[in-house]
Amino acid sequence: MSRHLIRFIGILFCFWSSTAYAQSSRMSVADSLAQQLHNTPDDTKKVNLYLQLLFTHTYDRPEDGEKYIQPAITLSRRLDFRLTDVLLSAGRIYWKQGKMDQALQYHFEALKLTDPVKQPDFYGAALTAIGQDYADAGNYPEAMKYFLKAKEMHLKTGNQKLVARCYVLISWVYQKKGDFIGSSKTNLDALRLCESMGDHYGYAITSSNLANDFIQLGKYEEARSYVLKAFVIQKQFNDKVNLSDGYLILAEVYLRLNEPSKSLANADSAFMIGASVNDRYLMGNALSKKADIYFKQGDYRQAASLIEEALHHYHAVTSSHLLAEKYSKLSICYSRIGEKERAKSSIDSAAFYLKNIESPAVMADYFNGRQLYDSLSNNWKEAYSSFSSYIQIRDSIYNAENTKKLLQNQVQYEFDKKEAAARAEQEKKDIRQRNIRNSIAGALGGALIFLVVVYRQRNKIAKARKRSDELLLNILPEETAEELKQKGSAEARQFDIVTVMFTDFKNFTQASEQMTAKELVQEIHYCYSEFDKIVTKHRLEKIKTIGDSYMCAGGLPVENNTNARDTVAAALEISEFMQLEKQKREAEGKPFFEIRIGCHTGPVVAGIVGIKKFAYDIWGDTVNIASRMESSGETGKVNISGATYELVKDDFICKHRGKVSAKNKGEIDMYFAERKSYNQM
Repeated sequence: MSRHLIRFIGILFCFWSSTAYAQSSRMSVADSLAQQLHNTPDDTKKVNLYLQLLFTHTYDRPEDGEKYIQPAITLSRRLDFRLTDVLLSAGRIYWKQGKMDQALQYHFEALKLTDPVKQPDFYGAALTAIGQDYADAGNYPEAMKYFLKAKEMHLKTGNQKLVARCYVLISWVYQKKGDFIGSSKTNLDALRLCESMGDHYGYAITSSNLANDFIQLGKYEEARSYVLKAFVIQKQFNDKVNLSDGYLILAEVYLRLNEPSKSLANADSAFMIGASVNDRYLMGNALSKKADIYFKQGDYRQAASLIEEALHHYHAVTSSHLLAEKYSKLSICYSRIGEKERAKSSIDSAAFYLKNIESPAVMADYFNGRQLYDSLSNNWKEAYSSFSSYIQIRDSIYNAENTKKLLQNQVQYEFDKKEAAARAEQEKKDIRQRNIRNSIAGALGGALIFLVVVYRQRNKIAKARKRSDELLLNILPEETAEELKQKGSAEARQFDIVTVMFTDFKNFTQASEQMTAKELVQEIHYCYSEFDKIVTKHRLEKIKTIGDSYMCAGGLPVENNTNARDTVAAALEISEFMQLEKQKREAEGKPFFEIRIGCHTGPVVAGIVGIKKFAYDIWGDTVNIASRMESSGETGKVNISGATYELVKDDFICKHRGKVSAKNKGEIDMYFAERKSYNQM
């Protein structure tokens, strides 16, 4: 998302009649306004003209707009007329140039002069402006604080359009922090509001923003679909700024799909639009994207040249976030072509601009650049430290669990959307049916028609109910789902004997480094799908996945006396499947996962968490000890506790391997479980 969201948010403090100027040639308008200002003797009209000039220069040559700031403030103070508007407009002029200290000064002064009760929309506009100043300065905690305050202000007044705008800005902060799950959820909230209001322009901007979330988590077709939806609307509005951003999103999609010619064509389109409106951000972003294309092709010298050109534009607007990011990438380019001095100068510049920025994504780029420079300089200790930091940050952002949550957010959004449409359609049909009954009451032919309509409708409702039931059973045990449908809630239950299993991929980080995001998700999906089949076969209940960990349990929601044997048998089968998968991938020269498995038997409490997007979960020391069994195990082995051993010792070969300390439980015996014979599979 670019800084040009200011157009999407709307400058509430500016005169509403200025919209026409925003759609025409601004510089010819600016010349006309300046002439009117010179010829107008009326001071009140002069203030309005100053405001129009400041608004016009916010997007075109803001440096020329600075000369109007002090005369406008002086006159507005003297007349006590529209001073808040002038201060906010002045702050925007400085904001557009990246002069955040001056921008904050004027925006805070405007906030102090605004009454939140009498002028809630203006107060919210000031809060939003301050939040954007902090965001562009890299101070994301402060930015989030002010965006949330603005959202609460607009919620109180019921201004849904401005609430949606705040959601988009909040998602922007999530993106900058590398939290694409938080970003996607907030964007989908904005999308719902825009759809409900028929706000097509807001829908377009939000769709483009959501496309960025999908790109970062490897869902390229979804990203392409959302940005193409946005294109249709943005072309209708002749919104060149956001069209340019859309072309850059498509360029990134094609880059990740390994189609460099299409990627380059879209980046060129973005640059041409940026040049046509003389927007330094757009031109810098387009050049950066072209650099990414050459970088991926291994042409680091050409990539470095394009980044240098992009930095020229970014310096003009003093964007610390972008400067830090691009200097890190520039350092990587120079390290790759062996230009050590330039690599050092670039990575030092990145460190300078990172001082006040809290963005995991930018920090990951920095540590990647730092480790390459240190390696070039034979400073292996520092290189290893930087590389470890890079991997840790990268894995915290781009992992399979985040991709799964993103898809869950999307599925929930689509499901809610269809359910709302179905309810609205049902209400319409109910009205039509009542009219039919009233008009044909006593007519046999009409009664027959009515029966046919009712019959068809019942079939549709039955199909919809079946679909809802299937979705519910996919996330909850059948007994719990039935209780939820009957009572609207499900009570937590105590189970005295349950066997909990934890699995974990031991070499997940190392293996994932050798895979693309798509390959990583496919391999995890394949493994977990096989786990699901094995768990179902042995009558266990899958509880959840946590990153590269898988958790299930036997003996619930229906109690039984065989859960320990069932769980250990399933654990051994999972271990054997992973061994075969390792052998297959080794033979193909592909990276592979190795697994640790731990089991423990004891009491648990089970139930549903929350009131939305239900999740069936279990709690208790048994869960903690099972996790400890897994972490204390060895790859390719099934490590069970003494409690589980007592229940399965006659069914499996169990080898005592010592004790492990568990919180509040003292020392616990551990055993490696093995099959007596493989024909038990």
